[in-house]
Amino acid sequence: MTSAPRGARMLPALLLGVAVTACSRGAPVGAGDPQLRESWNAYVRRFIQADGRVIDYRGGQISTSEGQAYAMLRAVWMGDRRTFDKALSWSRNNLQSGVRPDHLWSWKWGKAPDGSWRVLDAAFACDADQDAALALLLASKSWGEVPYLADARRTLASLWQEGTVLVGGRRFLLGGDRLCGGGSCRLNPSYYAPYAYRIFARHDPDHDWSQLVETSYFLLDANSGLTTTGLPSDWILFDRGTGALSLGSEKDSLYSYDAFRAHWRVAMDEALFGEPRARRFLTRSLGWLADRWRHEHKLPALISARGEPRADYESLEMLAGVMSALQIVAPDIAAEMSRRLESKYAQGVWGEPDTYYLQNWAWFGTALYRRHLGPFELVR
Repeated sequence: MTSAPRGARMLPALLLGVAVTACSRGAPVGAGDPQLRESWNAYVRRFIQADGRVIDYRGGQISTSEGQAYAMLRAVWMGDRRTFDKALSWSRNNLQSGVRPDHLWSWKWGKAPDGSWRVLDAAFACDADQDAALALLLASKSWGEVPYLADARRTLASLWQEGTVLVGGRRFLLGGDRLCGGGSCRLNPSYYAPYAYRIFARHDPDHDWSQLVETSYFLLDANSGLTTTGLPSDWILFDRGTGALSLGSEKDSLYSYDAFRAHWRVAMDEALFGEPRARRFLTRSLGWLADRWRHEHKLPALISARGEPRADYESLEMLAGVMSALQIVAPDIAAEMSRRLESKYAQGVWGEPDTYYLQNWAWFGTALYRRHLGPFELVR
């Protein structure tokens, strides 16, 4: 998910030592934002069972590898080791052990037609496993625990083997293990996380994760060039023989609930590592959104590849993810989006209280917008 990346802004060794000590006491750098703390505590009470299972109420009370990984990432961000360990333990016991032969997680768990609660789909989703591996690496740095590092390396070895493919001398991240057929794969641009691959490269010397930094920007730039808006799409088709990229169905080509995460992930790479390609991509790909906001002061939740609205409502998730990216290229618009998001916040909850995806992305977007980078300060 090498050497120090170009443009990295490394903390001095002395300061890093102080930060590690602070984190070992459960107070990671940047964890002091009262709203992030309040909303995390509210999320734990509402969405995370005592055994560490994260519940998606809108999805029929299922649990997903994505939800478990988000919980782990937020828990280490907040210095909440107890919740981190519970989410990790539940995931190992229910999404991996006895289900998959590798160190990846089945993506979907819930109530089966026979009434039993178990894995409903044993396929893995690459974004969840890379987010979980990243959370484990951050936990290892924050709490000084070697077992977290060993666990992360096992996950990364499986992800490299099962979740990446070499085409035309370039290594690409796949969407998962059941998204290829007939020589073509469906890839999800919002899975590509160059900041994570830089961190993986430092802690997993057996695999050259820097290759995925390069293909992240190649794929995102190519995807942006295929749409009239310049926006990335939720999904994209990838020819495993030639490496050619193309848009799929209109539904897959939307900029919506998946695609906005690509902007957040690229903004993270710029914030943590000062990557110049991140700023260039955000400048090119956010122009249409910025113009639309200036004219309408809202964004449709679903946007076609040609710039046609496919919904008459907005997505708070999208605003949260995009505002941290627009902060780099259009800070005035980012500030307006932040105020809109804040107007929907009350007592630890953004918008509709049962929407687990919104609660996560409003939190991630707010944390990056405010530059509360938590344990990332230890590894950048």
